[in-house]
Amino acid sequence: MYKRLTVLAAVIAINTVLAVLFGWSCLEGSSAGKILPGITIAGVTLGGMSPEKAEIALREKFGGLENESLILEGGGRQWKIPMRDIGAVYDYGEAVKKAYAVGRSGSLLRRISEFLGNRTRAASISLLFKFDREALEKELEKISREYTRVPRSARLVAENKKVKLIPSEEGLEMDLAETMNRIEDLQAGVPPRVVIASRPVPPQVGDGDLSGLTDVLAECVTPFEDRTPSRIRNMARSADRIDGILVDPGEVFSFNRRVSPIDERGGYEKAPIIIDDRLVNDYGGGVCQVSTTLYWAVLLSGLEIVERHAHSRPVKYVSPGLDATVADGLLDLRFRNNLDRPVYISASADPEEEIVRVAVIGKKEENTDHKIEFEVKTIPPEIVTVINPSLRPGRSNVINDGSPGFDVMVYRVTLMAGGGDRRELISDDYYPPEPRVVEAGPPPGTS
Repeated sequence: MYKRLTVLAAVIAINTVLAVLFGWSCLEGSSAGKILPGITIAGVTLGGMSPEKAEIALREKFGGLENESLILEGGGRQWKIPMRDIGAVYDYGEAVKKAYAVGRSGSLLRRISEFLGNRTRAASISLLFKFDREALEKELEKISREYTRVPRSARLVAENKKVKLIPSEEGLEMDLAETMNRIEDLQAGVPPRVVIASRPVPPQVGDGDLSGLTDVLAECVTPFEDRTPSRIRNMARSADRIDGILVDPGEVFSFNRRVSPIDERGGYEKAPIIIDDRLVNDYGGGVCQVSTTLYWAVLLSGLEIVERHAHSRPVKYVSPGLDATVADGLLDLRFRNNLDRPVYISASADPEEEIVRVAVIGKKEENTDHKIEFEVKTIPPEIVTVINPSLRPGRSNVINDGSPGFDVMVYRVTLMAGGGDRRELISDDYYPPEPRVVEAGPPPGTS
């Protein structure tokens, strides 16, 4: 009995396979050169059609994309890209090729499987878009510049000798590759609308990076010496470039590295500046007031001065000995953070208050303070007399009042609550006097 059942089952299986093979061969024969029954592209039934007729049917249904626009959405905004600008067309040929390949490609088992599938349910194929990829990338790059939200680093500001934290903000940028993938997945019958793929951009300085920096180590203010608009803009630009800088323990801060190039390329303008002991108009006039204000604050913070240079003549906005001139590639202001915690620089040039303000923020060492002391020797200007024959004998005019020079020694005194104050020589600067120039007529009795 068991053997009979086994034989019967085998006979049934063989007959089933033969029936499937016969049906598949008949269908393949009757569908030669045609798309198999039950196959659709974008909802259009194409079974029994030749590839040529199927493509004509699709073109009649969907037409072209010349008058359409691709719509991108993100961040509550919308952008439209005309399809003609990115060479967008329906990829009719590829869709028809896929439809015709159903039941005709792969192994015999696969073809039979696809045949059986089409007998029980329709096979739906998408009609995708085709683009000029290079043109599309250029359009996406334009939109990306508008879409991008620049991250904002956490900031510290000094207000009434207290530190205030301005929290950071995460940025956002377009994920170009994923956005491109989403666009390439668009298909007929679905509105050409894509949500921009994005990824977050972390701020360079997060809130946590500034934790523990609760004290104003020093804050210094210098008044505008010159109110020339170009000079004010130069001061604002250089102050902005050092504002928000975090200097780690052991790190050496370079002023020039942060603000350079100090020329037209760096966005600086021509303004009054001291070069070779003369006041001339050149790029970056005003930048030295920012470096000077920073130098003063760094001194009072107890940080180690690595490099600093005095001007060739005194400036009006600080006492002699407290100035710090800079010149691209030649003279720099550098200091080392010799504390065990980071320090933060807050800097601004305020055209309304007409001041440059720099604060160094960190964690104050207990029972320690700093002050600056000076030893100043004033050098009177010499008098230079120039004979002017056009003047009457005995007459004279002052051409240049001149100015005194200074020999200045600057000391930093570290004040300890328990006594034992430490005094260190910071600089010994010489500012030569400017001669007093007088023109005089010929001596009496000369002709």
